Amino acid sequence: MLARILDIPPAQEATWGAVLSVLRFEHRDDMKFHWRAERPREGAPFSFVEVELPGEDVDALRAEIGEVVDMVNDIVARDPLNAMVRADPGLVEVLVS
Repeated sequence: MLARILDIPPAQEATWGAVLSVLRFEHRDDMKFHWRAERPREGAPFSFVEVELPGEDVDALRAEIGEVVDMVNDIVARDPLNAMVRADPGLVEVLVS
């Protein structure tokens, strides 16, 4: 399977890093991910992530990512300095590769 997190704005970089850390912890032996940055001449820079996992249960992976995003966003809401930004779960798409 392939999960893509597309067009991550710079403000969400650290939050998506936290999401990826949890996913990586849960899938130490079977997850690969590639995080790339784009710096277009026009517009703001952004990044995107491709997460590769074995299997074909797209709904299960989508649910797992959603659960991790919710957990990280709950922590973001408690940030006493208000420095973190919520991860937008709408950036995620999951496909059978």
